[in-house]
Amino acid sequence: MATLTKISPSRMGPPRFGNRPHNIDTSVKTYQLTPEQLERYKNGEKLDDILKGEDTMKQQKPKVISYAKYEEVVAERDDLKKRLAEFEANQDGSGIEQLRQEAEHYKELFETVMADKEQLHKEILVLENEIQRLKELVNELRERKERSEEGWADATRELRALRLYTLHKLQRDVYES
Repeated sequence: MATLTKISPSRMGPPRFGNRPHNIDTSVKTYQLTPEQLERYKNGEKLDDILKGEDTMKQQKPKVISYAKYEEVVAERDDLKKRLAEFEANQDGSGIEQLRQEAEHYKELFETVMADKEQLHKEILVLENEIQRLKELVNELRERKERSEEGWADATRELRALRLYTLHKLQRDVYES
């Protein structure tokens, strides 16, 4: 006998789509391309790449600042110009001479530093050569040590063999006679 399938009460009514708002952007974006951008688009370049280039151009443009900020910057600039003019008026030839002396002093310091740098470079080369020579000496001494150890092992084996031989000979001479 066939059994009836039971349907859930939640599935009996009309379909439910929920009441949660979906954040879908339904706006349409339009682009006004310049003739050169249109040419680039016709040549097969992607629209995103073309517009990305424009975004970087827009970022390079200076930002618009408020008029009050502009006036503040202009006033500061004018103040700095006045202070510079006063400073130059107060300075006669002594200020320039002082700057020349400082420049000479820094030039001497620079030459000293460069000479020290060259000397240190030469010392580094000498030390690198010394390190290389010492490494070669270490390798040579290691080889000599290995040869000595091999010789010592051979001598030890030979001594052991001679001891056995003398023991054997002594036993034969003493016990056979």
